[in-house]
Amino acid sequence: MANSLAVTFQNKVLLPGLFFRAARIFLLVLVIIMPWEAVTAAREIAMALAAAFLALDLSFSKQRTFRPGPLFWPLVLYALAAAMSLIWAVDFAYSLRELRAEVLKGLVIFYTGFHFLENEDNARQLWSTFLVGLAIMVVAGIVMFFMDGGSLTTHAVRAGSLHNGYGSLSTYLVTVWPFLFLAPRVVKAPKPWVTWPVFFGLTLFLVFMTYSRSAWLAITALSCLGLFLLSKKRLRAALIMVIGFFLVVAVLFTLPGSRHGESWDALFEEPGQVGGTTGDLLTLWHFSYEQMKQRPFQGIGLGRHSFSKSFPEFRRTHQPLLWHAHNMFVDLALQTGVQGLAAILLIFAVLVWCLWPNSPPAKGNWLSCFSMAGFLSVVGYAMRNLTDDFFCDDSSLMFWLVAGLALAARQARQKYKRATFE
Repeated sequence: MANSLAVTFQNKVLLPGLFFRAARIFLLVLVIIMPWEAVTAAREIAMALAAAFLALDLSFSKQRTFRPGPLFWPLVLYALAAAMSLIWAVDFAYSLRELRAEVLKGLVIFYTGFHFLENEDNARQLWSTFLVGLAIMVVAGIVMFFMDGGSLTTHAVRAGSLHNGYGSLSTYLVTVWPFLFLAPRVVKAPKPWVTWPVFFGLTLFLVFMTYSRSAWLAITALSCLGLFLLSKKRLRAALIMVIGFFLVVAVLFTLPGSRHGESWDALFEEPGQVGGTTGDLLTLWHFSYEQMKQRPFQGIGLGRHSFSKSFPEFRRTHQPLLWHAHNMFVDLALQTGVQGLAAILLIFAVLVWCLWPNSPPAKGNWLSCFSMAGFLSVVGYAMRNLTDDFFCDDSSLMFWLVAGLALAARQARQKYKRATFE
């Protein structure tokens, strides 16, 4: 009897720790392989096991329980709007698959991240893993770009690294850039005066080689915003950062490969004659707006391919790349109605409200810096997707994971502050 009680006691004490360590292994692996192409099965297994072991940890632990968090109701509204889109879906089976693949998986990975990060050790491990994953993508991306015949003067070949294309790669780089940007404040690197300039330079070099102008803008804006938030005199810093942003953008858009067939002189006088990528986007967004006006509350069904299925005439008369609205928010409005758009805007608003750093995080404060990195990542992700829609697949999973981790870091920081003052 005594032995039985001892075994039961040991199980209750030891199992949560074992489950958490198992979840940590799979989550850290997931962070690294998330953007890799052709590893879908490994990514799914890592995500499922990380979530399952963390759920077991919560079940056996007396100190830890499920927390709905500040995004619970916005996420419920978003899930309901996505589910309601099935009523009017142009392809019910396709949209149902997208609901499972994008919405449900997004919720799982968000709450996995939200319940994983609880202290500075977790933040340190995750941050280091983000940097390792980024380093792998940067080195592979630069090598593969030149092996594929890439040029620094034309965008005929664009860097894709281990990802499935330049668009997904540029989205990944924007999402994880804040963790590199703030790394010098918390990570003790060997020979930092060499390590950080080289790491920064190679990463920005790869961003340039994607020839994704929205990624250029997002990285520039995030860097300026980050410097503003790190400044103690924010009013003066804001003026300097705004001037700096426009100067950098002016330089970027004079570089080789920055013009994709546009005639910028016609942008304000005859927008329809701009041509190039920008002209295509203006045409696409105008068409999407007209469709939304006709039935604002009736979506065409979740999933980017619903656009092609709903508007075959537009697809037939325009270039092949215009197969969806090329704007995350416009796409969601078309797919789920304005109620879906309102839900996703509410999600971003809550994230910005919760993660906004009221003061510069102290050097060495992993939780505060992690929360700020999450804030910048959320803003950058939204900016990157204003001219395309990568709110899907591994790009959206990375967004949900970072959002969950950042909110968890914020709550852990607040918990630590309360414990300090008590």
